Amino acid sequence: MTSTRVEPAVLAAFCAKTADDKLAENVVTLPIGEKSSVADYLVIATANSMPHLTGLASSIERGVREEYQLRPYSDGGESSSGWVVLDFVTVVVHLMLPEMRSRYGLESLWSGAPSPEALGELEAHTRR
Repeated sequence: MTSTRVEPAVLAAFCAKTADDKLAENVVTLPIGEKSSVADYLVIATANSMPHLTGLASSIERGVREEYQLRPYSDGGESSSGWVVLDFVTVVVHLMLPEMRSRYGLESLWSGAPSPEALGELEAHTRR
């Protein structure tokens, strides 16, 4: 399977729509390209249970593979942790249970320059 080049905004919109279609809550797309070299966009969504979290991750991964012939460069976290990350290089998708989303507050992390403490916590969590 060969991968195709897809614009980051298009990929982010596709991931967000897929999450929304699968009943994720509070789906947010953040353009972070000017603030970070991590990615161009973050997509953040809340799942309402562990099975829902697993299903969201599978649906997005499968949808991106079928539509754009892309696979995540890496994925992090397990659904049992309450946080799954799908890294498509230009777009990073964070799927979280409500308590994890509230605890880490990614939206506020990227609204300004991230603090070193917040980045350290984020990095530590994604290595688990």
